[in-house]
Amino acid sequence: MDNNDHDNKKKSIKLIIIGSVNVGKTSLLTRYATGRFQKISKSTSNASFISKIKTVDNNNYEIQLWDTAGQEKYRSLTKIFIKNAKIALLVYAINDLNSFNDLNMWINTVKEINSDNIIFGIAANKADLYKESKVSDEQGKKYAKEIGAEWRSTSSLLDDCGIDDLVDVLFNKYIEERAVKKSPSFALQNTIVLKNIGSDEKEKNSGCCGGKKDKKKSKNKNLKKIEVIDNNDKYNEDDDF
Repeated sequence: MDNNDHDNKKKSIKLIIIGSVNVGKTSLLTRYATGRFQKISKSTSNASFISKIKTVDNNNYEIQLWDTAGQEKYRSLTKIFIKNAKIALLVYAINDLNSFNDLNMWINTVKEINSDNIIFGIAANKADLYKESKVSDEQGKKYAKEIGAEWRSTSSLLDDCGIDDLVDVLFNKYIEERAVKKSPSFALQNTIVLKNIGSDEKEKNSGCCGGKKDKKKSKNKNLKKIEVIDNNDKYNEDDDF
């Protein structure tokens, strides 16, 4: 394979859009994909995705944005699409307090299925309905800060809809975190070295009983330094992309 072909190979990043029913998840996705507002009259019953290509340092990344169903009867299906996601974009509608209160449930659902260090973002959607707001920006920002998530006010109806900026921020955060894990210093931090006591040290600590000392020395003669690496924290590019 040509080196250029390898360098240009797309690395996929799965982003799921998740939240309660009728918060505008599909409209946000459509706005992100087309740049236009499209009224959606039917709730999502399964899942679908669109993808966009981004290039960073000559590496091509395919962001796959998955739209999931918010209805209870499709919850088991939604859980299937959570698996292997690297980014979770939680959506609530500012005119629907219940959808905001449901965020904890959605976060727990994501963490139950996906135990990775998934990156969370929060979209306070339907910002065009600010006069009917039941959840203030301050409430949303405070909650996002508590869980370490990025927060943005969004609306698929407005030209400055916010979804593009939020996806970009989450994508950049993901790339930065992977770069840290990929660095040699990160690998060293997660390396545990177990070293057997050498024969000289063994003799020093053996005290009297010379016969026993010689016996222990012969047993330790062939022991070598052992290194154990915590594989759960070791960076593996194939696993992450």
